[in-house]
Amino acid sequence: MKANLYIGTFTAAAIATACAFAPPVVFAAEGSSLLAGKVTSSAGEALAGIPVKAHRNGSAITVAVYTDAKGEYTFPAWSDLKPGSYSVGIELPDFEHVAQPVDVSGGKPAKADFTLTSKLLAYEDATASEIIAGLPGTDQQKVLFSQCSNCHTLQWALQAGRTKEDWIRVIKKMAGRAAEQEAPGTYAFGHRPRPTDTASTNLVVTEYALPRGGQRELYMLRGDRRFVWPHDVIMNDKYAYYTDHFSYMLGRVDIKTGEATEIPFPLPKGAGREGRNMTGEGDTRAGAPGGGAHELQFDRAGNVIVGMDNGTVKYDPETGRFLGWSAGRAMFGLDPDGNVWNLQRNGDLVKIDLSSEELKRTIFQIPKNRGIYDTDTDSKGRTHLYIWQEGKIGIFDPRTIEYAEYKTPTPMAGPRRGQIDGQDRLWAAEFYAGQLLMFDPDHKVIKEYPLVSGTKPYAAPYAEPYSASADDKHQIVWTHDFSSGRLYRIDMNTGQSTEYMTPANYEVRDLKVDTAAPRPTVWVPAYRPPSKLVKIEMR
Repeated sequence: MKANLYIGTFTAAAIATACAFAPPVVFAAEGSSLLAGKVTSSAGEALAGIPVKAHRNGSAITVAVYTDAKGEYTFPAWSDLKPGSYSVGIELPDFEHVAQPVDVSGGKPAKADFTLTSKLLAYEDATASEIIAGLPGTDQQKVLFSQCSNCHTLQWALQAGRTKEDWIRVIKKMAGRAAEQEAPGTYAFGHRPRPTDTASTNLVVTEYALPRGGQRELYMLRGDRRFVWPHDVIMNDKYAYYTDHFSYMLGRVDIKTGEATEIPFPLPKGAGREGRNMTGEGDTRAGAPGGGAHELQFDRAGNVIVGMDNGTVKYDPETGRFLGWSAGRAMFGLDPDGNVWNLQRNGDLVKIDLSSEELKRTIFQIPKNRGIYDTDTDSKGRTHLYIWQEGKIGIFDPRTIEYAEYKTPTPMAGPRRGQIDGQDRLWAAEFYAGQLLMFDPDHKVIKEYPLVSGTKPYAAPYAEPYSASADDKHQIVWTHDFSSGRLYRIDMNTGQSTEYMTPANYEVRDLKVDTAAPRPTVWVPAYRPPSKLVKIEMR
């Protein structure tokens, strides 16, 4: 079915014009700070945009804030920094690490100043974005090679020299890049500058360490079963829940205390990784990620719904009981009636009725595509498909049994994951093109927004946004760059983008807005060890 569609792209000029009329974001007063200080270079210069981390001794909680233009930092009274003993420090790849013990009390604010000594960026500490920028080759080759960081570091891919013929074989198997024979580690990798303006340093970041979180290992392949690999996150006023991509358990973190609990659940018959292996659909990628638990959603009763290949699980927090159905996919939509929607590999769109403990499915035939990544269902019951392998968005309306597809303005942009806002508009991260997409099915409008103002798709800095989450209350959308430890806040109305640097190089595959928080707040699971859940709040 064809449909008329308005296509638009926000340019730098359009963003600048719109921003002239955008009201400033203002929040409540921060109150007295419990901890403050100043960060300078060894030459005495004030350093802006430096994350200062305070880890409460004997706890799972670490809180970070950023220095301003004067090099000064403060922890606001509303943050998770409470009276107690802390290790306060700065750990960045372009400076020598520093730390000092600090006692924080409810009386006079504690003070901790730091002088940083710069150092060259080590090859082992370079992000995928920094490595890609330092390699020879065309934009197309660099975009292809960047995909390798989905399963392992780029240092792992470059640890052995290869001839051009060897690289071609790698391309066919792993979608890498072709190049002449080169020795690893011989390129000049530079540190990508961190954002230092006021808008980019107004964050408070709280990290919650997880059981089996592990430590960073440069050459670790994805899926090492010694560790937890938190994939998705949702939260309410008490807990943040997460899935582990490589084990079948529901993780839960107490937001106030930081205590984390792993709750194993029974796998529905034929579901998950084991089910795929039995049907001959086993995954040959590193760690065999196919079949793992992915998406989480709350239903209207507050139950937690978990998706995986050939399985759907529901957890009742009140009773601690799990229910399972031998049907489903890792990504799914949840309609207003509590039905789960997913697209099967054979092209069937399936609705699963979770009000019954028996498996009740309704199957709808829609045109088959080459491959989707995510699925979402809006308030009108329409299911949106992220057809990332074709650069399209599909939408099915069960009331009319109509299905339509819409091409992304940028060809093969790779819409991967995202969320539907309160106006039933889909916001999707374009993983290949490095942009954010908005699709309005009611007005047949589709627009794209650059993560970094003035940049073009498929070009430097080769951003790879994996997911997006909409904040209706504050009219913003959060997304991120998979390859660089960067977070982006996009204004829904103006398209203005604000770039943030996370305190550590988190590998992020999902992020969710905390709709009940008093200020703009988004949660991210730090997927690769050291694994953790991270709460990010605007000041």
